[in-house]
Amino acid sequence: MSMVKAVIRPVVPRRLRDWMYFKRSLRPTDVFLVGHPKSGNTWLAYMLAVMTRDDREQNINISNIGEYAPTIHGNDIRIGEYATLPDPRIFRSEATVYPEAYPRTIYIVRDPRSVLLSYYHHCVHDTHRTDWPIADFVDEMLTNGCIRSLEPDLIRWDRQVEAWLERAERQKVIVVKYEDLKKDRRAEMEKLSRFLGFEHNQAAIDLAAERGDFSQMRSEEKQFGAESYAGEKGQRGFFVRKGKVDSWKEEMSPEVIGRIEQAFYPTMKKMGYLD
Repeated sequence: MSMVKAVIRPVVPRRLRDWMYFKRSLRPTDVFLVGHPKSGNTWLAYMLAVMTRDDREQNINISNIGEYAPTIHGNDIRIGEYATLPDPRIFRSEATVYPEAYPRTIYIVRDPRSVLLSYYHHCVHDTHRTDWPIADFVDEMLTNGCIRSLEPDLIRWDRQVEAWLERAERQKVIVVKYEDLKKDRRAEMEKLSRFLGFEHNQAAIDLAAERGDFSQMRSEEKQFGAESYAGEKGQRGFFVRKGKVDSWKEEMSPEVIGRIEQAFYPTMKKMGYLD
């Protein structure tokens, strides 16, 4: 009787398998848009998608943006699901896994006082916790860097910003400030077009800057809804809110503002948010 020897395959740890799969799925033209929640990630992703797809037929809106710039928060291997997406693929992430391997990264940063206020409204909407004091919300964000029941993989605003400033010194990373986008969308999209190699398509750059107007995006949301508020079309509030740079002055108490400024002082000063 002949004996068939069993083939013993080496056991590869899951993290290593995931890393190998990610590397196989990665393309040199891939672009990763990274930022803390409510830093303008969706807004910028929308304009980038309009620009890179030269969307003159207006197929892209903030309801279907995930089809053109998918989210992969905390799950980088999901890029393998988008093999049919044309180059350059744009992926959005708030919690990165393999950032050292990203071919190009656009890091968007926003004043943390505005970030935490906007994120607070978003979390209230998602949880229906209308009795959630903003002071308690901010305290949890400062203590844990996240709301553990919602996004436990998120790291604190200042730590995320500092990590990407450091990576920008050795990787292809461009840092974009939300406030600069608000001031001059056209100029910032021009910079990003050069970073991505789209500087010769001026019409697409102009189109992206035009479509990024908040009043136009709010009109789209009323018509199509928003990706994060699927099917609601404003019934419980809009995803595209005020878009103001300093709403925190009106909506947060001096005590809450002071706690944020004290916790994030070095990074806020470095980024020009404090004198």
